Amino acid sequence: MLRTSRRLIRHPDFYDTMKKDKYIKAYRIGKGRKIAIIFVLVALLPALFYSAYEVSSLSSTEGLIQSIYSKQLDVILFSINQYALDVAQSWSGEINTLLISTQSSHINSATQKFLDKRGSIHGVFFTDSTGHSLSIVTRQTGEKVDIKVSSLQNQSTTIEKLLRYASSGYRKIEPVIIGDSIAGQGLVLLFVTSSRFPEQKIAGFVIDARSFLTEVLRAKIEQAAGEEFVLGVFDRQTRHMVLSTSHVEFTELRETKDLWLFPGYSIGIRLKGTSVEDIVRARSERNLILIGFLDILLLGAVWLVYRTLKKEMELVQLKGDFVSNVSHELRTPLSLIRMFTETLSMKRVQTEEQKHEYYETILQETERLTRLINNILNFSRMEAGKKQYHLEPTTLNEIVIDVMKTYTSHLEHEGFKISMQLAENLPGIQADREAVAEALINILDNAIKYSATDKFIRIETGHAIDKVYVEVEDHGIGIEKQHHKKIFETFYRVSTGLTNNIKGSGLGLSLVSHILHAHGGLIELESEPGKGSKFRLLFPSLNLSDSTHKG
Repeated sequence: MLRTSRRLIRHPDFYDTMKKDKYIKAYRIGKGRKIAIIFVLVALLPALFYSAYEVSSLSSTEGLIQSIYSKQLDVILFSINQYALDVAQSWSGEINTLLISTQSSHINSATQKFLDKRGSIHGVFFTDSTGHSLSIVTRQTGEKVDIKVSSLQNQSTTIEKLLRYASSGYRKIEPVIIGDSIAGQGLVLLFVTSSRFPEQKIAGFVIDARSFLTEVLRAKIEQAAGEEFVLGVFDRQTRHMVLSTSHVEFTELRETKDLWLFPGYSIGIRLKGTSVEDIVRARSERNLILIGFLDILLLGAVWLVYRTLKKEMELVQLKGDFVSNVSHELRTPLSLIRMFTETLSMKRVQTEEQKHEYYETILQETERLTRLINNILNFSRMEAGKKQYHLEPTTLNEIVIDVMKTYTSHLEHEGFKISMQLAENLPGIQADREAVAEALINILDNAIKYSATDKFIRIETGHAIDKVYVEVEDHGIGIEKQHHKKIFETFYRVSTGLTNNIKGSGLGLSLVSHILHAHGGLIELESEPGKGSKFRLLFPSLNLSDSTHKG
């Protein structure tokens, strides 16, 4: 009747518990997903958008800096090209003035005086628009300039273009290559004259390009370079530097432009010291590192907030489970006590043997209630920091014997086989006997709860080096490795597998952990699913402590 009554009381709760646990599990999963989605939307997405915006802004800013730099270089290079053209234009203007104001018999001598002042011009020639009539004037030193009529006739297209510009009132200068006129240099600057003589309609300067660059343009190039830039003129074919304001290699130039008047030559520029690309790259890397660091900090903060919030929610849920489990734990023994008390008070029990069984059950359920309430009160004191321990010299054997005197009958009533092995000459410990007994009882209660079929408990004491231990082994359902550390946390209960349907407050093992920590001891656990569990409570040896202290 006793066992039948228990089954009738507990049976309806079994299915309610399963449904409730499934609902709680689904609720937790859904809640966790909601938290993750909220954090992604509220924190991570803005962080990603901010980083993308900063990177794109950084790229556009660096592009703008590069564009401004390139335009500045273009302006410098343009000014040098314009200066070279202005010089050539001024020379052509002097020739035009000379042809207009000088008698034909004196043109050669006047031209020679013009050439003597300009070392980069080896000669001046005059021809008509067809290129057939050709006269060449060189310096008085008799320097030879070889210009062939056939070479000029090949430039008919260029001459026609110059004449069209001249008819519009614009005197343009065109550079052309017309042969090996001076030491392999065939550069000629063609322009239209204002001569009153038809045979002198077209004129040209035979130019020594290198001399022009080094003598005429050097000052302008050095002025344009200033203290910030390095400018250099190089041969485009050989990439050999003709002149530069500082030592620079062709590969170091960042912007280059062709020289208008000198086919085959270009001018390049770069910053002194670090190039703008290096500056931009360094700035980009520095800003990207800063953005990355801020993102890491932000993500770290989000992760910490998420973990904190998740733990708080888990703690709230665990506290809710605790209240539910404690209510169940209280309701079951109270129901049994009430049922058996009513049965006894109504005098429905006929035999003394049944009465004794009922009284024993009431006593056991009362002790069970007492232990549960003591656990809750002790937990409350521990949480408030008010729990005090009265340590005194004792031995684990004495504590185990005292516990088993009152607990053996309960274990036997639950159908357990007990094996107790107490070590001889066990060193003493400094302990609160009641607290250690409470820890041991909580371990035994766990063994009872989670041993459904193979009901066996082995209790053993012993010592190892500087520790004294009591070990409790059962043949219950066991614990997965992933839960070994967590089961000692407050309110934590394994909610998977066979343990899902076993009720408990979630305080027992956390109280054991607190008691062991207060005694300077530790807990070891060996357990595998389906193979039972082995809890070992280790305490510092009092004898070793005394000998160390005396030494």
